[in-house]
Amino acid sequence: MEAKPAKNDVFIRTKNPLHEGNLKWIIDHASKFSRRLRSWNFSLQTECKPEFQVVARFNDRYPEIHVTNVHIGIQRMDSGDRTVYVKASAQLLNLDGDEYCCKEITFTCSGDGAPFYIFSELFSDSVRKLTLSVPRTSISSDDDQQMLHLQLKNLVAYHGNVGPIFILPEDTLVVKVHIKIFGCCIITNEVKVPDMPKRRTPRSHVDQMIRDYLHAYQREELTDTELVVEDETIRAHKFVLQARSPVFRSMLEHNLAETTQGTIQINDVDFPVLQALIWYLYTADVLTVPFADVCDLYEAADKYQVSSLQKECAEILKSFLREDTACRILVLADMHNDHLLRKEAIDYIWRNFARVKTTDEWELTMRAHQRIASDVLEKVSSSSPKSKGVEVV
Repeated sequence: MEAKPAKNDVFIRTKNPLHEGNLKWIIDHASKFSRRLRSWNFSLQTECKPEFQVVARFNDRYPEIHVTNVHIGIQRMDSGDRTVYVKASAQLLNLDGDEYCCKEITFTCSGDGAPFYIFSELFSDSVRKLTLSVPRTSISSDDDQQMLHLQLKNLVAYHGNVGPIFILPEDTLVVKVHIKIFGCCIITNEVKVPDMPKRRTPRSHVDQMIRDYLHAYQREELTDTELVVEDETIRAHKFVLQARSPVFRSMLEHNLAETTQGTIQINDVDFPVLQALIWYLYTADVLTVPFADVCDLYEAADKYQVSSLQKECAEILKSFLREDTACRILVLADMHNDHLLRKEAIDYIWRNFARVKTTDEWELTMRAHQRIASDVLEKVSSSSPKSKGVEVV
C-alpha cells in the first residue's frame, strides 16, 4: 500500500482585546474662548497604557453676536509605537441634558499624533441678534427628531443664511465621549514568514503630481473660489483648501455667505503671508520669506490648523535665532504652546544673555511679557556663571 504524505496542521490564535472608557468634560463660558483647550489625559488602564485627550478649538465666527465655531476632537498623547484602532461615540449637550449632536467615528492613530476632529459646529450664548428656528406644526417620518426637539426649546437659531447655530442657555458646553480601542495589546503566536518586497511609488512620480497641482494653481485652471485680502485676490481650488486645512473645510462645509458666493474674505493674514500659506497647501514647500513673514506664517499655520507647516516654520525660526530675534521667537512660541521652539529660544538666550539683555527686544519683553522674562531670568540665575559663561543680572 502506498504511504500517504504526512499532514501538517498549523494553528495560530490571535487575541485583540477590546478596551473602553468614558469621559465627560464640562466647558464653562464656551462662546467666550478664542483658543485651543485640552481635557485632562485619560487612560484606559490597559497593559500598553495608551492615553488620550479631548481637544476643543474655538474660532470666533461672528464675535459681535457671540457666535463661535467649536471644533471637538480626540488626540492620542502617549508616545507608544503601536498604531491602535479607535471607535468613539461623542455627544455635545447643555447642562440640562439637551443633545445638540452626536457622532460615531472609527479611525486609527499612533503615538503623539495630531488630533482627529469629530465635530465642527456653531454655538452662541445669546439669541439677541439671531433668528430662532420655527418648528413645523406637523411631523413626518422624514423629520429629524433631534432638531425638532431643539427648535421646540428655542435652542437652535440662524444668522442670515448661516446655521444651524446652537444656543447654550448658560454658555456651558458638555462633551461626552465613549471610546473603544483595539490593537494595543494584540497577543499572537510567533510565526516566521519571509519578508515580502514592498513596492514604493518612485519619488519622481510624486514630484510630477505636485508639479501638476502647482501648474493648475498658477494657471488658475478650473479654480472655484477666491481668497480676498483687501483689494488683492488669490484664485484657488476648494478641494485643495478643505483637504489641507480643517479651518477652510469648516468654512466651506457650513456654507457661509462668502463661500457660497465663491469668495472667502481673509482679514487676519497679510497678502504675502497668505500667498505663502496657499503655496504650501499645493506644494508642501515653504517659500523663502523674510524673518517677519516667517513669524506671521507660523501664526497663520496655527490659525488654519496646518500643523506640518507650523513645524516647518518652527525649524526655520530656529535658524533665525540671533540676539535681536530670540525674544520675539520666544514670545511667539509661548503664545502658540510650542514647547520645543520655546526651549530652543530660552536656551539660546541663556547662552547669550550678556548680549541679549542689551537689546531693545529684551527691554520690550521685560515690560510686555513679564512671565516669559521671569522664566528666562530663573534659568539664567540657576546656572553657574563661571562654568557656563553666563552673566547674571
